[in-house]
Amino acid sequence: MGKKKSVVLLTLITIVIVALCAMIAVPSFDLPFLWNGAESTWHPVVDTYDFDEDLGGGYYTYYYPEGVISETEYNIECESREDDAEKLEEYRNSYQAHGGLYLSTDPDDGVLESDDAGNYTVTESFRTSFDAAVKEISARYEKKGYTSFRVSVVDDYALRVAVPAYDTSAGTTLNYFSYTGGFTLYDGTSNVFEEERDVVASDYFKSFAPKSSQDGYYVEIKLTDLGRTLIKDVTTSLSSSDSSSGGTLYFRVGGEDIISLSVTSVIDQKTMYIGGSSSGYTYEAAQTVAILLDSAVHAGDVDLSFSVDETRIAPPAYGENTRTLLYIAIGIALLAALIVPIVLFKGFGGACFYSTLSYFVITTLCFAFISSGILEFTLGTVLTFLFGLILMLFINARIYASIKSEFMTGKTVESSVKSGYKKTIAGTVDTYAVLILAAVALLIGAAGLHAMAIQALICLISGAFCNLLWTRFISCMLFSASKNKYKYFGFVREDDDDE
Repeated sequence: MGKKKSVVLLTLITIVIVALCAMIAVPSFDLPFLWNGAESTWHPVVDTYDFDEDLGGGYYTYYYPEGVISETEYNIECESREDDAEKLEEYRNSYQAHGGLYLSTDPDDGVLESDDAGNYTVTESFRTSFDAAVKEISARYEKKGYTSFRVSVVDDYALRVAVPAYDTSAGTTLNYFSYTGGFTLYDGTSNVFEEERDVVASDYFKSFAPKSSQDGYYVEIKLTDLGRTLIKDVTTSLSSSDSSSGGTLYFRVGGEDIISLSVTSVIDQKTMYIGGSSSGYTYEAAQTVAILLDSAVHAGDVDLSFSVDETRIAPPAYGENTRTLLYIAIGIALLAALIVPIVLFKGFGGACFYSTLSYFVITTLCFAFISSGILEFTLGTVLTFLFGLILMLFINARIYASIKSEFMTGKTVESSVKSGYKKTIAGTVDTYAVLILAAVALLIGAAGLHAMAIQALICLISGAFCNLLWTRFISCMLFSASKNKYKYFGFVREDDDDE
């Protein structure tokens, strides 16, 4: 490539990289013009990241099974009865302490049973129902796609549930996912569908899923042939009711209304959509509703109900300034990755400079747009990003060392470059192939590490592109534009010194 073409192309590449870096990292500010009649604000790409609970904080609450209360609630109830010793003693006898919880001794609650000596033990049926509920509630949060949610068992028979702060419908999620009862359809007067021994909800309803359109977000309901007939019969009855506006069909879980459908005409189709702009759904809210209904239909009633404590705010695990400090640390690491190669590798360090910025641009944009709504920005994300960056720089250092080694044998600079790249390409390909296959293996087989595996793939593929193609391409342009080929690499022959 000619010198002039190299300079022009390099200038264009520089402009593009600088613009993309600005788009990614320039802080938010108000723009001096209106957009669609409203004040416009600039937001960088990094502002679109969803941070996990450790980095961005979150919300948490407690789930208490029926017949189980917290120590705080127990003490409050005791205080309210202090003026009546008989009622206080009766209340105290109705519960037994278990760690930080109090379990009901009432046989109707089914939590404890007593032996002939008056000693209480937890019933086997309660243990079984609680274990089933924990499993199903955890599965619901897994389907939400959180990287860092926590469903923790507290004192054996209560749950502490925590979700990241970025979920705009966290309150709805924490509340709805506590419902563990059966699925029913209610027409405002009575249940028109209820699961029984010979009636299985999954025979009528295939799936529930969140969907979007220009009108907002919906819950998509796919029906079987039996379900289609059921909905047709129910909506026929509702649409022909005495009310001029028809009736309303409620989808319930454990007796709680989850979504409602205003019926004005007969619905005879295998797919229904409930929601839209009038529902006020965000994607997160529609997703929560869909997951809950799908869970109730396919998992059924776990024969245990929960009460939900108040929702509390959990600050970031590493402090309120976590994100600021994290960005500063990443900035320092990037600055070192940009400067050190220039000091050590001279002109070739300039090619590494462009390569590092390109790796930064590719990975951050992929994190923002490829994994948006799926993955969260975690401490693991940072470590994965830095690992890919260090690996890319290490391989570039190996390439430089190989070129220098070839040059010291007496070859020309041009010949040394070709030989140096040729001798390192196999090792580079092998290294990335092994690491990418390992990431794919994690993606396929390691539960809980899917997010990390996808982020690792993004970093490894970006690094491989930079090492195998981009750095060499940039180096070729810089080399072509350089007047002194020796000085570009910082090479000096020993015989030249002797002269």
